[in-house]
Amino acid sequence: MTSDDGWSDSALRDVRSYTLTGGRTRPRHALNLTTCLITRPARQPAQRSPEIAELLGHCSHGPRCVAEIAAVMHQPAQVIKVLISDLLDADALALANPSAPVTDDAEVELLEALLHGLRRKV
Repeated sequence: MTSDDGWSDSALRDVRSYTLTGGRTRPRHALNLTTCLITRPARQPAQRSPEIAELLGHCSHGPRCVAEIAAVMHQPAQVIKVLISDLLDADALALANPSAPVTDDAEVELLEALLHGLRRKV
């Protein structure tokens, strides 16, 4: 199989992400990149794919944020958010910071503060 015949690995990665989410592109829960999650050991989802098992494994050692999970699983953050949403519905995951507001404004403010700090350092 060569990259010229249309079946390259990069094309398969896009299809794989689509199949992981069942074609869904939006999570049912409001999640941002800094939302922290932890497993609920007493609860296990009915359908447990290797990706779901890996995601639960990452969250079982302590709170993990969406961005961290996406990075270690080598998946787009939006795909991870859809999988996390399914696990929240199944009570297999819980928010580790439930009192933190989940808004786009908070994420923008965090990124602006980080950028400001980096500019000051340089």
